[in-house]
Amino acid sequence: MSDHVRHLCEACLQDEYKEFAHDCVHRSITQNNLWLEKYKINVWPRWDYSLKETTLTFSEAGKAKVICNIQAVGSVQGDSWEWSWGNTNLPKSCKNRMDEIRQFGEEKQWDRLTSLFIENTEYLGWELAAITVHLLGGTAVYRCPDSQTPGYFMYLVILSSEFVN
Repeated sequence: MSDHVRHLCEACLQDEYKEFAHDCVHRSITQNNLWLEKYKINVWPRWDYSLKETTLTFSEAGKAKVICNIQAVGSVQGDSWEWSWGNTNLPKSCKNRMDEIRQFGEEKQWDRLTSLFIENTEYLGWELAAITVHLLGGTAVYRCPDSQTPGYFMYLVILSSEFVN
């Protein structure tokens, strides 16, 4: 964290955050579209992720086609968002860069990046993942549902992707 002290009123902090988040969301939409097209993500019939191995794998007929290096951003269940940086149930490997997001939030005094739990809205996960992909220099965002827990979604940032033979 920097030694720089910010003196913005609460309304100014909120406005600053909203503008930053808005820009990140639009950049993320463009990045995601390029990623989806380049790696033919919507073509592969299966995906699996391993938080321990920090991979998201797209496959067809039991063969991996695209493997992505990931970081877990956070999860949504019902009305609650939880950042991965504070989730003790997740392996450290899948969240080892997420303190960068929390620290950035502390420097900016933006509660949405520093509060472990946030009341969920329809697009909150996409917003926070878009900010994360920007700050970590990633290439895309992916949202994974959990077939065992309806209404549960894990948001992942794709750091890199590669085709596999």
